[in-house]
Amino acid sequence: MPARRFLLLSFCGILVLLTSVTYTRNRLWTDGLLLWQDTVAKSPGKARPHYLFGVEYDKNGRSDEAMREYRTALHLHLNSDFGLTHDNLGHIYAKLGRPDEAIRELQTALLNNPADDAAHANLGVVYEKQGKMNEAIRELLSALDANPYNDLAQYNLGNIYQEQGRLEEAMMAYQATLRLNPGNADARNNLGLLYGKQGRFAEAIQEFSEAIRIQPKNAESFNNMGIVYAKLGRYGEAVNAFQRALAYGPESAEVHKNMGVAYRYQGRIEEAVGEFQSALRIDPGFVDARYQLERAKKELEQANSAK
Repeated sequence: MPARRFLLLSFCGILVLLTSVTYTRNRLWTDGLLLWQDTVAKSPGKARPHYLFGVEYDKNGRSDEAMREYRTALHLHLNSDFGLTHDNLGHIYAKLGRPDEAIRELQTALLNNPADDAAHANLGVVYEKQGKMNEAIRELLSALDANPYNDLAQYNLGNIYQEQGRLEEAMMAYQATLRLNPGNADARNNLGLLYGKQGRFAEAIQEFSEAIRIQPKNAESFNNMGIVYAKLGRYGEAVNAFQRALAYGPESAEVHKNMGVAYRYQGRIEEAVGEFQSALRIDPGFVDARYQLERAKKELEQANSAK
């Protein structure tokens, strides 16, 4: 009898130990950083774990550590992911505002794989930020030639066309973006702006509404919707939209000014004055807000003198 009891206790002890090991390993698998830290520690001379460790750092916004792991991977002569490592490193340099280093890494990625659509697209964004629009368009079109389903390349192409005043082409690029990725709130917002410029106000409101549905705290889309409502003479709805915009971006001088204009058209002059003053508190050099303030003050004086 005592022997049977001893065997049972020993089995329970083993069960606890195995459970502990399973728990530790499961925790590694649910935490990417811990997993790849563990893998790199066990295989420090292999390039691929360093690359994937860098990807995990990059996903978590830890750019310095990501760069360190990518450089280590390159030093260890990564094979199949060699171009991807240069691509990812270039993307980080671009985010950090280091365009020359970004261009160098992305061009190296393209030497390894000329059909790398991500590298072409990232290079296009870097060129755009440098004001090299022709080069940017060339790279974004190359990205789309390599991969017609690259929605971010379409989106960035739309931004450049819009900046250049090529509005029809911009609209087509945003529409193509949304066919590929209907959840791109920025593309919907920008498409709404273009519809607004064409006087297609119902379509503009629809796009802003979709952008807000995707990103409920989208202050820019609320502001743009308010502008359209104001153009339609629907000042109550405009005020509501501007209020929502200020709830998510209270330090926007532009929205305070727009709110003041809507209040003026409603005859709420004192509230309009307050909004123009708020706009100027945020941006003392805001010329239109100052003009609107002086105009509202005169209207307030006239109203008071008429009493």
